[in-house]
Amino acid sequence: MKRFLVHIFFCFCVTLKLFAQEDSLSMGPEYVLKDGIYLSLKDFQTNNPLRKENISMPGDKTQADFISKTLTENKEILFTYKGSQYRGDVSKVWGYCQNGNIYVHFKDDKYWRITVFGSISHFIATIVVTRYVSNGYGMGYGGGFYGGMGPYGGMGGGYTPVKQNETHEFLLDFKTGEITECTPTNLEVILSRDMPLYEQYMKIKKRKRKDFMILYIRKYNNDHPISFPKN
Repeated sequence: MKRFLVHIFFCFCVTLKLFAQEDSLSMGPEYVLKDGIYLSLKDFQTNNPLRKENISMPGDKTQADFISKTLTENKEILFTYKGSQYRGDVSKVWGYCQNGNIYVHFKDDKYWRITVFGSISHFIATIVVTRYVSNGYGMGYGGGFYGGMGPYGGMGGGYTPVKQNETHEFLLDFKTGEITECTPTNLEVILSRDMPLYEQYMKIKKRKRKDFMILYIRKYNNDHPISFPKN
């Protein structure tokens, strides 16, 4: 009787697994992403982009850069869905897939290519950063330098804000769509969903963790592959 119940339980588990496989498609190395525009995060998470044939914009759709040109050269896009035509604001587009590469819309209406794709994705973007540079007239209040005018500078000002372009690395959490700077602390938050892997990472000396970030991003992605619902 006990063996019979074990057999029934095993069959039940196998059936559940088969149903799960039919409801979704795992993202393996051989899986090809569909080219098109992701109007929303949900479209990205379900691999359901707006396809080229549904985009009613001028241009040669056979060209490899048709999608990127359409988004960068227009403020709106026209597209058809179930026989009706719609208009979309380019500034609200989540991203796109072109020639198998994914580009995410981030900062100043620009698109950046995802270099590592998975449950944790990684990309590099150029952003505008404000730095405060000494203007040579003392540090002003709270400047922290002790000049001839006393501990606070005394001549006012002290720092001048200067905007400059800097290249930074970022993480994209496939589950939530949240984009954060690629730092060990931010990676640790996501890795904590997998405690054995998280504990491995935390055993690395703190000053060395940044050097191992990409390795552990790939480890996490291998253990937690993306699954897309079947269309």
